[in-house]
Amino acid sequence: MGLHIQHDWLPVSREIVEIRRHGKTVRRGRVETVTPDGAVLWLAADGPHTRGMFERSEGYEVWIEYKWEIQTLERSWSKVTAVRPSPAVNRFRSSGSAP
Repeated sequence: MGLHIQHDWLPVSREIVEIRRHGKTVRRGRVETVTPDGAVLWLAADGPHTRGMFERSEGYEVWIEYKWEIQTLERSWSKVTAVRPSPAVNRFRSSGSAP
């Protein structure tokens, strides 16, 4: 999965993002608001971090985890955990030897 660069900043309002500059993570947090032209965004204050402003013109990038990837992973994981072992696996566990 991983993070993906978000070229359009408008849709990330209220989302959890990672702010990077020159390839290094600067901060991670929830986007409080984005200017109508998508050139500036603010991350909400969080713990020791005060509200932060980041401008695209200064080289900041927004990276985000796509929600559809998270949902797909959660669905895949629930299917894996719901699968029961085959009878051959049960025999192996009870006898202590490989089939």
